Amino acid sequence: MSRGVFRSHNKVGETMSFQTNSDSGTTFDPTVTFLSGSDRVSWDLGIGNGYIADSSLSYSYPDTGTTKTVTLRTNKLSNLYGVTFNFDNIVGNLNMTGWDNLGGSFNVTSNPELTGITHTTSTEGFYYYNAQSCNLTGNHDMSMFPNLGGTLLLGSNSELTGVTHTTSTQVFSSYQIQTCNLIGNHDVSMFPNLGGDFRIHNNSALTGITHTASTQIFSNYYAHSCNLTGNHDMSMFPNLGGNVYIYNNSALTGITHTASTQTFSNYWVINCNLTGNHDVSMFPNLGGVFWIRDNTALTGITHTASTEVFTIYKAHDCDLTGNFDLSMLTGLGGQFECNNNPSLTSISHGTSSEVFTRYWANNCNLGGPPLDVSMLSALGGSFDVSSNSGLRSVTFPYTTQTFANSSGGNSAIDLSACNLDSTTDFWRLSGITMDVNSTHGADIQMQNSGLSKPTVDAYLSDFSGITTNNLTRWSGVTLNIGGTNAAPSAAGLASVAYLTGATAQWTVTIS
Repeated sequence: MSRGVFRSHNKVGETMSFQTNSDSGTTFDPTVTFLSGSDRVSWDLGIGNGYIADSSLSYSYPDTGTTKTVTLRTNKLSNLYGVTFNFDNIVGNLNMTGWDNLGGSFNVTSNPELTGITHTTSTEGFYYYNAQSCNLTGNHDMSMFPNLGGTLLLGSNSELTGVTHTTSTQVFSSYQIQTCNLIGNHDVSMFPNLGGDFRIHNNSALTGITHTASTQIFSNYYAHSCNLTGNHDMSMFPNLGGNVYIYNNSALTGITHTASTQTFSNYWVINCNLTGNHDVSMFPNLGGVFWIRDNTALTGITHTASTEVFTIYKAHDCDLTGNFDLSMLTGLGGQFECNNNPSLTSISHGTSSEVFTRYWANNCNLGGPPLDVSMLSALGGSFDVSSNSGLRSVTFPYTTQTFANSSGGNSAIDLSACNLDSTTDFWRLSGITMDVNSTHGADIQMQNSGLSKPTVDAYLSDFSGITTNNLTRWSGVTLNIGGTNAAPSAAGLASVAYLTGATAQWTVTIS
């Protein structure tokens, strides 16, 4: 039927009403679609101008935001199928109880005064349901939709405390209820084809999520910044991958996985309470950014072989104990941090040619055999293994990377507060660039390491020889080899004189 206006006393068909405070600064543009074919649809805009006939309209109210009651009239509400009421300033509850064939696309996003939606049973399939960025309040009941699937978006409803579902075998490509106020356990165990983009983060009162088995591929699984408690069971997902974010759950003590060959680009379990050993040995394509830091009861991490490149690997501020075996990760590189693990006694690496921009294993308990990083051929950036009181020696690689102090205050090379002997071979680093002109300079810290006089002399001689052979890469370095170390002999002082002279331009602190 073409657009037109007829008198409001026309009583043909069925109606539904809702309220809007759309005004002259916005456009009120609701649209409905039909189950099949077409049907008569008309709208009373609540301003006394009769009905406008069309399945869609675009109208700007002349007023400044008063609340109007809009009435939709059609032959049968059951003939209607899809809805687009987004950005239409709907107020209060939207009553859809006459729509017993609702399905397809239901879009009421960005109605900040929409507090609820009342549905009736519909067996039609949904491929898109979007009610995000509204003000849905309390529990949102969707238990009348046995064919819900596709994309479900309910995020950014700060008063939404729960969502009730019924069983559906439809495939979900996106399920999002982030930044709401979900309380207690959220049950999605009725969805055997959940997958794709799953986001339920930023629900600070959410204590658990119950799943059922699904073979769908997950590209995102976000459950961070909630209150997940105890063990979080993900053992029913054999195609988990992509981005897994479960950080900032302070009561989360464990996560259970099953084998997946999907590639991971992010795996974050930061600031939780992981306890004991965390097993990710079922992920042969783990890589990218791996953050499991700040779990003070975490004693170990078990990996399997992976050739994926790691750009960040952080397991600091935990309680890693004994040997930390990373020998199966041949793409390790970028930022590596396992500092502040007071029970960590050694680290095992496999060969990697990836560039390192930092290697921090300070404030642990490294000792016994030398720390061997000789297989990390592109080691560079900031190397800090300070405050390991049992560490006697470091075996460096032959590398040509650039070293410099970090913005966080870590030195280019820091072996201070260890228990060094004379076997650390700095000549292996003679091809590196000490970037003294970087923002934070380039320092070597070796103070307070129990060095004897002959050992101090030997290291000063090494630094003198390296600088002589490579002035362009080693001039201007700051060295601290003082503190509890012995003072150098005359031979050591001769090396200091050269290093601090006009040619080498070092700054040297000795005992």
